[in-house]
Amino acid sequence: MKVLKISFVLLILLFTTSISAQIKYEGGGIGKGIRINNADDSFYLRFRTRIQVRWDFENTPATDLFVNEAKVKRSRLKFDGYFLNKDLRYKIEYDVVKGYVRDAVIKYRKGNFDFWFGQTKLPGNRERVVSSGDMQTVDRSIYNKYYNLDRDIGIQLHHSFYIGKVLIRDIYAVTSGNGIQNQKKSTGLTYTGKLEVLPMGKFTRNNDYLGSDLYREESPKLSFAFYGSLNQGAYKTKGQIGNIVDGEADLVNYGGDLLFKYSGYSFLVEGGTRTVSSADKPYFDEDGKPIFYYSGYGANAQTGYVFKNNWEILGRYAFTEPRTTDIGNKITEYTFGINKFIIGQEFKIQADITYRDELTRDPMYIARIQMEFQF
Repeated sequence: MKVLKISFVLLILLFTTSISAQIKYEGGGIGKGIRINNADDSFYLRFRTRIQVRWDFENTPATDLFVNEAKVKRSRLKFDGYFLNKDLRYKIEYDVVKGYVRDAVIKYRKGNFDFWFGQTKLPGNRERVVSSGDMQTVDRSIYNKYYNLDRDIGIQLHHSFYIGKVLIRDIYAVTSGNGIQNQKKSTGLTYTGKLEVLPMGKFTRNNDYLGSDLYREESPKLSFAFYGSLNQGAYKTKGQIGNIVDGEADLVNYGGDLLFKYSGYSFLVEGGTRTVSSADKPYFDEDGKPIFYYSGYGANAQTGYVFKNNWEILGRYAFTEPRTTDIGNKITEYTFGINKFIIGQEFKIQADITYRDELTRDPMYIARIQMEFQF
């Protein structure tokens, strides 16, 4: 029903566009969306959508168990643009598959400062901040699954400056700490900060937040990033996300990454940890079962090379090691993949195979193939 309402609003916007002399249609296309503007340039709207269709295969040799699952992994509706002037921007993103709003944020830019208010991603690990439509692999790593900060609601301040040719970005956020789903009142807030240092200057067209080096950087580019976050009074096992527990605890996340890109080659390594103020204390979930906040550490390293015919080969190593086995198992994954970029990131086919080694469980192989389309 929600999708029908959004579709109806979109149709009204397009109909209004066709009958109003004050509005002009700027065009559309794969990766460019449908774009409209008004005569005095005080309002701009771009509508985009994308889908990811995926087929997963899992095999456990020790038990000869084979299963498969085909699904629409992601489908999104995106609205962004500006109003009154180009410095006052907005973004809305709706998850069609799961049926909820992922982003709803207003941004105001003044010089080197950018003030955000609303619901969006926190400035955490790089792999999470990269859009799921721009990932190098079929999906994010096991490290990201357990240690990312995800989305939250509140305010953010983004700032950038140069020292010589070195670009520095600093980001600060104060948010509710409750995430964007299964929310309830809590006694604390979340404070997050991030620092990025680009010693060789800016990447091409935000290429530092795209998975593969499709732009084939003409000179070497490097970025270091460090972040930290304190979530006071968290009532979910991983802070903004995870299972709800019957109490509260303070969670501290911190980590960093290094990214290098040059002439089609890319290398990313990132790692992080989470500590909990009451790490040894068991709580209970909504069904009354014992549960712990997730604490431990993990890392992800991935590399790939895009050939001039827009085929890419890649590899990834990632792991998570919980603080104790009461929290969960140590999991290590080794992944090899191949991508074909038909029209950049907007129309591509990706495939990979992963060997997963998990403590107390039999090793397994996971093969995945995915097609993505964006306009």
